[in-house]
Amino acid sequence: MSLLLVLSLALQFFYQGMDLYYQGKYREAIVAFTEAIKKDPSFLKAYRARAKAEEKIGEYARALEDIDYYLSKKPNDQDGLYLRMRINIKRKDYSRALEDADALLALAPGEPTYIYSRALILEATGKYREASDLFKKASELFLDEKYRELSSFKAKVDEAVALLQDPSGDRLAALENLEGLLQGKYPVHISPAIPFVVKIFFHGDGMEWFMAKNLLIEYSRRVPADRAWTWNLVVEEFNRWKEGKKKNEIKKMWKEVSSLKALMGIK
Repeated sequence: MSLLLVLSLALQFFYQGMDLYYQGKYREAIVAFTEAIKKDPSFLKAYRARAKAEEKIGEYARALEDIDYYLSKKPNDQDGLYLRMRINIKRKDYSRALEDADALLALAPGEPTYIYSRALILEATGKYREASDLFKKASELFLDEKYRELSSFKAKVDEAVALLQDPSGDRLAALENLEGLLQGKYPVHISPAIPFVVKIFFHGDGMEWFMAKNLLIEYSRRVPADRAWTWNLVVEEFNRWKEGKKKNEIKKMWKEVSSLKALMGIK
């Protein structure tokens, strides 16, 4: 098997795992991430993603093993350090959690989330006065306009994702909200909604389908770093969709998919 094919298969399993993770299917996501790692043992993002899924189901020892390995290769990765800190807080290993909190603050001294986390650790170890000072500092920073705005933005994305998953929800309104958010300051933060937008592209109709297509095109334009990820979600959903379909239906849908690919800027 060629190296290119191995890497392609690893990516497919990884994006499948991300899709499952966003759906809350954490055990299934772990299986997919494990397959990605089997195909490419050097695929570091798959270790971090598997650790996040393992944390969700309370498999803290396994999560710690994965994130320790990931951080041995990328010691200054803030997402990895924050995840390990969070896992160790849940394991009540406060000394290790504090090490990661300090490492995070060395990398980003003014980040209120890290300050707040350090305060939680100090509170858990009985250092109440120090914790109180940090809680106060974090709360002042959280009240900064930038963080209020971002928090509100993420809450709106979460609301749209919930509507897209609700069979009786107003999916058209959710898509309209996402379209507005995509034009805002934080387009990358609508990524949790993209797997569900892809599903509507294949299973929706009328205005829902039209808006889903436009959202995928616009997201690829606004967040080019996620273009390959988005396209992989489209391909995976197409492969699921075509099962049991007639040849003429598959041909017609593939024409739409090919058009989408071109409009997304995928070569």
